Amino acid sequence: MKSIFPILFLLIPSFCFSQENESWLSLKFKNADSVLLISHEDTQGVAIVDDAGNRIPLPELIIKGKPNYEIIKERQIISGKRLDRLVQILNRPLENRIIEVGKCFIPHHTIFLFKNGKLSYIDVCFWCRGFETSEDLNKICRFDDRKWDELEKLFTGLGFKYKLKLSSF
Repeated sequence: MKSIFPILFLLIPSFCFSQENESWLSLKFKNADSVLLISHEDTQGVAIVDDAGNRIPLPELIIKGKPNYEIIKERQIISGKRLDRLVQILNRPLENRIIEVGKCFIPHHTIFLFKNGKLSYIDVCFWCRGFETSEDLNKICRFDDRKWDELEKLFTGLGFKYKLKLSSF
């Protein structure tokens, strides 16, 4: 067991537990002009190949600093208690020391933050439990099982249905 502990410690950066991490993220969301949750079609970065072996080009999630509204399936601007709930989920201290992430990374849900004409994002894949962020949000640490479950419940509770369950793939 002693040999596993150092490895697990390396998997979770120390800033994931700091109050400073909670503060900067809370401020980022609370100071945003608006926060938009979306579900979207497949985007660039996902490799789709046809029967002949040709790669099929996919649309970008963001075009010229704005969401690509043509690929959005569902959307909802959140504020008030819903925004507070999202921030609470993202700031929750990790309960698990082992973070499991699959390899599919085919994201279909995004959290967009708009502030003074600039766009920040967290693009998430509920299937493999992986995410990518804009440069300004790259200090967000991996989510544990509880965060993933609560985040998915938030999307579901807001009426999102598009590709939230692996069975709908």
